[in-house]
Amino acid sequence: MDSGTRFLTFTSILMLALILQVVLAVADQRDTPEKAAVEFAEAYYWLDPSMADRLCTDLARGKTAAAVVEGYLQRTRDEARSLGYEFDYMKQGIYHVQTRVTATGENTAEIRLSGDRRRTINPVYGLVARWFAVGEVHPVDETLTLVREGDSWKVCGKPFRLIGS
Repeated sequence: MDSGTRFLTFTSILMLALILQVVLAVADQRDTPEKAAVEFAEAYYWLDPSMADRLCTDLARGKTAAAVVEGYLQRTRDEARSLGYEFDYMKQGIYHVQTRVTATGENTAEIRLSGDRRRTINPVYGLVARWFAVGEVHPVDETLTLVREGDSWKVCGKPFRLIGS
């Protein structure tokens, strides 16, 4: 009788954990302005061309979002070359990210994003640098304007140094 109770308890806990996992996975799939801002910032500092997926159509001013991103990446390549480095040296990771909604509407939002960025040539370097407090840490404090386009949130305005002067 004791083993039957243990089995029932174990099965109940396992089922509860499975249901909770499904609920959390579904909740994480929802697109929010905060999630869009963090995804954009991570791609921006990692110099990932996928940041174009989070840019609004009005930002490009007649160009595609991919063209705006490619222009930024080319300026970064040129800067790295002028400093005597490879392009990958310019990659940075963003850590301790915090977001706060400063203004919101039905289809617009302003998100204040803050955190720390650190040179991250590759993911392992960034992790080791964080563990051993190696390298410089630069604060990030930026307000991003986001708009809803379709069913996803996109970054508009002048995010970071994306648009060249």
